[in-house]
Amino acid sequence: MTKNIAPEDLYQLRSVSQVRFYDDKIFFTENFIKKDSNSYLANLVSLDQDKNYRVWSQGGLNSSPRVLGDFLYYLHQEDSEKPQLYRMPIDGGSAQPFLLTDSDDVSVQELVVSDDTQALYVKTKKTKEKPKFKTEKFPEVRHVTKLNGRLDGYGWFENDAEFSLIKVDKLTQEATVLFTTKDDFELAAAKAGTIAYIRGRQPELDTDIDYTKAVYLYNEKMGTTELITSKVAQGSFSAAAFSPDGTTLALVGNDNSYPGQTVNDLWLYSLATKQLTNLTQQLPDVDVGYEAALTADFTQNLCSNSVVWLDNEQYAFTALHHGHSQLYLGNRDTVQLIRDEAEDITDFCAAGPQQLLLTISKQALPSELLLFDLETKTTSQLYNPNHDFEQTHSYLKAQKFTYLSKDKTQELEGWYLPAANQPKQSPVLLYVHGGPHAAYGETFFHEFQVLASWGYGIVYVNPRGSTTYGQKFCNDVDGHYGENDFSDVLAGLDYALEHFPELDKNHQYIAGGSYGGFMTTWAVGHTKRFKAAVAQRCVSDWISMNGTSDIGYWFDRQELQADLFSDDEALEKYWRMSPLAYAKNVTTPIRLLHGEWDMRCPISQSEEFFTAVKLAGAETDMIRYPQSFHGVSRNGLPSLRIHRMYDIKEWFDKHQ
Repeated sequence: MTKNIAPEDLYQLRSVSQVRFYDDKIFFTENFIKKDSNSYLANLVSLDQDKNYRVWSQGGLNSSPRVLGDFLYYLHQEDSEKPQLYRMPIDGGSAQPFLLTDSDDVSVQELVVSDDTQALYVKTKKTKEKPKFKTEKFPEVRHVTKLNGRLDGYGWFENDAEFSLIKVDKLTQEATVLFTTKDDFELAAAKAGTIAYIRGRQPELDTDIDYTKAVYLYNEKMGTTELITSKVAQGSFSAAAFSPDGTTLALVGNDNSYPGQTVNDLWLYSLATKQLTNLTQQLPDVDVGYEAALTADFTQNLCSNSVVWLDNEQYAFTALHHGHSQLYLGNRDTVQLIRDEAEDITDFCAAGPQQLLLTISKQALPSELLLFDLETKTTSQLYNPNHDFEQTHSYLKAQKFTYLSKDKTQELEGWYLPAANQPKQSPVLLYVHGGPHAAYGETFFHEFQVLASWGYGIVYVNPRGSTTYGQKFCNDVDGHYGENDFSDVLAGLDYALEHFPELDKNHQYIAGGSYGGFMTTWAVGHTKRFKAAVAQRCVSDWISMNGTSDIGYWFDRQELQADLFSDDEALEKYWRMSPLAYAKNVTTPIRLLHGEWDMRCPISQSEEFFTAVKLAGAETDMIRYPQSFHGVSRNGLPSLRIHRMYDIKEWFDKHQ
């Protein structure tokens, strides 16, 4: 008899990511958690044509496998140390740190091999400042000079950072610095001495954030840089790939009409004519690339591709549609859908002109490496990192459902994960995703499996404001938090209660994190239907959020459709959409969970709500997670991730 999933199974489950194909070898990272060190690790491994498995580098976090000539290059990071560049002979031999690791102040951030395989391009960062919170006997002060000076999950940006682009020549293996800049950038692609990179068009802005992310071409021979996305002046691009002949770039991006929430398209740029063409703007409800990733808590160490060329005419790209991944094949003029399964494609690459390698996740399958044949449209499994685990464990299977919004204007989607062991009556937990511009979907969610194994039926839906359902659907929440979105999540719960009779109407619970935390605190101030609630890393007060969050000063303006410091009615509007304004109505027992290092929704958001609800006389408590950013439930310290699941169970079990 197989076992259901437990919190501690995080230490056994593994995922695959960062797949790359070189000379009949498939390189990828195999990711897992080590209990005794309380850390995330990733081995660099390969499969050959006979599926022989080989470990190239283990210990620490290994990533970004790239082959140049006779060497395998990759990034290696030990614990909290900076990532560094290593290389290893392909035909055997030990790994050695490469030339770029001489200084403790330098970290290697990105690698790109030129498509003509003549050079490796490396982005480095040099700084003496430390971004994270540290406990030291003689701490140094931190001087903050920029409005956009921090990032949740990272810490404080450095004032002295320098970024360099470095070339490693295939023949000589010599490293040459091409340029150094104070402005951060993202390496995208390289071909025959031309390097495509991405950065903001106005990185010097400080009184406002630069919403743009433009694509630039650096000519190595001439030492010149060209902006190639100027025709989409305010556009935001995230990926680029050269065609094999170097005449065309495939780009993923958008016109940034709605900063932070604009649906991505696939674009082609001709280097000869300088024409930029959008090829997917007519596709309904399709968001190209990996940026609108499905909400999940399992797959780690992602470095997803968005588009790959198969030959000079054809390319493949991924997209998200209604909570699952799609795969498209395109040419110079059109695109066609070639794979549309209930899955999450976490990465992919070409393995020849008619084959693709896919790493995928499904609701009842954590991770898998597949070979997809473009001619036959068939797949074959190459590797399942959890094969042995699945001989003794089983995953619970979710049921997808559709329902109408209460105003009868929208068809909405949701999922129901039944409680383990098929009880006649089970308590129902409504779980709300973050974002709000995110989406649940066809991907593995460890926490949901655990909660269902504990006897809770889990209902989760994509209300208006979610991604993967088109631009209008995504924008519906703007300026209207707590309206259609709140109605939609309750309508989804009502549908589940009506159609799944084993769910106990007398035992309804609600939980969610980030925007889901907002919705949880909003719900308990507007309805008394829930027996208990758990709000995680919530937003409760938009007014204080504006100046204390790493994104608050621009996110609030976009989401609430008002500028707190220039619009006369903004203060009233911010307060009206704040759950804190309704804390006096709360009678539902509510537990608040929050990371002490959270920069996205600072812990003061939970502290404010805790104080107000406590004064109102409702039952509440708060659990603080040390050394934890906003993503404590996704990529936080493993021991605290597991502790947190038991904290949720304890609260709901207490209020049965």
